Amino acid sequence: MRKVILWDMVTVDGFFEGSGHDLGWFVFEEELERYILETQQEAATLLFGRVTYEMMAAYWPTATGRIADFMNGIEKVVFSRTMTDPGWNNARVENDIAKTVSVLKEGEGGDIFVFGSADFAGELIRADLVDEYRIGINPVVLGEGIRFFKGGEPRRSLRLLEVRPLRSGVVILHYAPQR
Repeated sequence: MRKVILWDMVTVDGFFEGSGHDLGWFVFEEELERYILETQQEAATLLFGRVTYEMMAAYWPTATGRIADFMNGIEKVVFSRTMTDPGWNNARVENDIAKTVSVLKEGEGGDIFVFGSADFAGELIRADLVDEYRIGINPVVLGEGIRFFKGGEPRRSLRLLEVRPLRSGVVILHYAPQR
């Protein structure tokens, strides 16, 4: 069975996006890039909510490098009630989150990753479809913005799987829900 893995960068105070879609606080350096390239090997599918998908689809098709090759080549599923044409290589649109993700999890292949997409991630958490949380805590306090965990998610105990501190001050935590 494939795992659904939420992977997101957040600030110390829990924001994953600053006001006005500000991502300038995000610490990206060589060690984080190596971690991303290493863990991408596990992924076969990416899931997105529409807003994050549109930001990704506006950037990655013209980007270059190993991460861009990965992003442009992998299967992508965007969940939207309004979008009909995803307009990006290897992408499709779905609207039934629980059914589609359950079918994907039962399929063959590598894991299923979710990047960003806080509203969509909340839906996955509420439906108990998340198998692992990977959270990169950045050494910054924003004070305002969009929180990754917005509230309304059920209380859930997590088991620590891995801690990876980076020289930049980013700390990557891997957790699994205790079921």
